[in-house]
Amino acid sequence: MPPQPLSGSSLPPFQCDHPGCGAKYRRKEHLNRHAASHSRGDCFSCPDLLRRHIRIYHPNRAPPASRAQKACAACHARKERCYGGFPCSACQKRGIACSPGKGKTPEEQIVDNNVQISQQPHPPRWIALDYVDIYFDNFHPKWPFLHRGTFDVTKEPCVLIQSVVMIGLWIEGSKKSREAATDLHRSLSTAIRTQMDRWRVFNQNQSTSWPMATYQSVLLQCIFALFLAWERKAIDLNLRYQIQDDEHDLLVTLVESCRLGGIFSYPNMLAQHSSGVPLTLVWLSLEEIKRFGLALYKVCRLSTRLDPSRADGSSAQSELLTLADLSFGMPDSDEAWNSISGVGCEVRQEEAFQTKLRDGQDPTGWISQSASVLSNARVAFDWI
Repeated sequence: MPPQPLSGSSLPPFQCDHPGCGAKYRRKEHLNRHAASHSRGDCFSCPDLLRRHIRIYHPNRAPPASRAQKACAACHARKERCYGGFPCSACQKRGIACSPGKGKTPEEQIVDNNVQISQQPHPPRWIALDYVDIYFDNFHPKWPFLHRGTFDVTKEPCVLIQSVVMIGLWIEGSKKSREAATDLHRSLSTAIRTQMDRWRVFNQNQSTSWPMATYQSVLLQCIFALFLAWERKAIDLNLRYQIQDDEHDLLVTLVESCRLGGIFSYPNMLAQHSSGVPLTLVWLSLEEIKRFGLALYKVCRLSTRLDPSRADGSSAQSELLTLADLSFGMPDSDEAWNSISGVGCEVRQEEAFQTKLRDGQDPTGWISQSASVLSNARVAFDWI
């Protein structure tokens, strides 16, 4: 509250004693609030949460007890927030059965391997909605690996929301928006690399959940790297975009983690779900991974190192995703995937039922089977 001009007969009794100030106030609490502004530079606040801070920086310490309710089986399967009650609001909205989740011991609980990003330095979620809409209206038809019908900015991890906003800012096209998108890309890429131990898979025996939100975010960063290469006109004779070496290393790490984690194996996809999970949710998960795999393959086909001397031709090709890695069939209909209605809608239930009848576990229908026909070790022609 700024000091008020007063006559000499009614001088306020409280005056600021900070050198060179001398502001006067009628009430002590107003003076105290004003005085705090002089020492604001010495005040520090942390935007993090206590439980998350302990989990990340003090893994050997037990976090304080959580008052959060246990998620129901369906919400747990989708790894999203459950607000409790039976049926819970999420299951009611989707029109699916809601059943209590099984209690787990601390050793059995799934660890959240997604990258943790503080949202405070970036636009609030309600502002981000405009750029999320730009993403789904313009970018999603070309790269349909996120599910629009269940994408909720109030529930998705911040790293994924900000990656989507980054793409939306770039597509918006103004100089200011593209500069903001580039700055956001740098900060997100730095955070993803800094927390690589949270999501990277180092060996095939590593037992961990698949942090799909982080994988999708990393993929969006790699796609953005292609945008930057396109703007620089950095294209080689194979008509591939020459992305920066650190961006290419991030792409290689993503491919390596997906390979070692067995993400693109159809039996492994099914094994992620118990028999009690609704068929519609299983179908959504399968479609999400399939479409992510195809998008990642597309990025690998479009990318090469800016410095080709760092890898010879054979190793550069083997470190990225190939058709032989995609041990699953083609995704199902775009109509069901792009439906913005609830998860339990009839078209999606029908698609899930048909998927079960087709039995995608038959290897003869997998994309990987085409590798032996479309490629030959004795033919170096880089055509697909």
